[in-house]
Amino acid sequence: MFENVQQGPVDPMFDLKKLADNDTSPEKVDLGVGIYRNENGQYHEMEAIKEYESTTGNPQFLEYAAQIMFGEKCEALVSGQITSVQTISGTGANHLAALFLKRCSGSKANSVYLGTPTWGNYEPLCSLVGMDIVKYPYLDPESGTVNFDTLLEMVSQAPPQSVFILQACCHNPLGVDLTQSQWRKLANAMKEASVFPFFDIAYQGLGGSQEEDAYAIRLFTEMGFEMVVCQSFSKNFGLYGERCGVLHVVCSTATIAAKVYDQLRCLIRWEFASSPAYGSRLVNLIMESPRLRQLCELSLMRSRILDNRRELFRLLKHVPGDWNMILATKGLFCCLPLSLLQCEQLQSKHRIYLPGNGRINISGLNSTNIDRVASAIVDVL
Repeated sequence: MFENVQQGPVDPMFDLKKLADNDTSPEKVDLGVGIYRNENGQYHEMEAIKEYESTTGNPQFLEYAAQIMFGEKCEALVSGQITSVQTISGTGANHLAALFLKRCSGSKANSVYLGTPTWGNYEPLCSLVGMDIVKYPYLDPESGTVNFDTLLEMVSQAPPQSVFILQACCHNPLGVDLTQSQWRKLANAMKEASVFPFFDIAYQGLGGSQEEDAYAIRLFTEMGFEMVVCQSFSKNFGLYGERCGVLHVVCSTATIAAKVYDQLRCLIRWEFASSPAYGSRLVNLIMESPRLRQLCELSLMRSRILDNRRELFRLLKHVPGDWNMILATKGLFCCLPLSLLQCEQLQSKHRIYLPGNGRINISGLNSTNIDRVASAIVDVL
């Protein structure tokens, strides 16, 4: 996919800044990048606000993000085959990945395969950059599990280098994930069909441990896939307002990875100039502190979500209908077997707000409202 990627066009200001930053001479005078400097010729960081980050993001943050995703001992990471850039959260990572792939000459098929239902942003952001969307049913409604045979069939029939968007864990909106056995079968099928994995992982650590939720990504990396991985820190680090994300691109060689990085640098420069500063610095503070890393808050969040699932199932299991999906799904979301009319009645009559497809955010339940929610669901049924 990436063997024909070339160095990005020269950015005189980027190169000038690098030269100036690396010049340690006391005689240096930097009149380049358009930021306000103080009387000492330094970046002027206001006492109340400290800001500004480089085009591709905070290097230490990117290193930590890659270790969280791929594991510190990942051979591809250690050898430099994975290039990473900071993005405007996970959504920005998805957009940047789609834009890059559309411009990549190795992507001949120009088709993106989406299992539906899925996150509502995939289709518009891929269409926005000119990709063609091919849809297939992701869910088997009879079993409430992944429609795996159809997925394998779509892979086998797809033209080489077609792109498949895959949610690595905690599927949005269904909460229905592939098993590890299915991931292995899918990886083999995709390798044989020469199709391209586009991973999105916005909820790492909320389904299982961070290692368990990254299983598919680490498996595909070990199998030598070229791929993109879109990572968000909104949910698992609570950085919603900081828009803190990363795009990782796994390449076949470190040389190609360097060229891909340069292309991504150009796209970021043209689109939003430089990466947000605060979110990445907060992640660094956590990762650098043994005390903060051992707080286990993510584990507590995951445990609470599971407790909510168990309690909601207990309250509804005697109601006519199949409620097993509450326990069988993972992460924040679950799609309840409710019609559009029933969802509207929950809102108008009971002041319970959820989308028309029955998708609920399990974490929105708590000890003060779960009984009322269950009673309201029984009422609209």
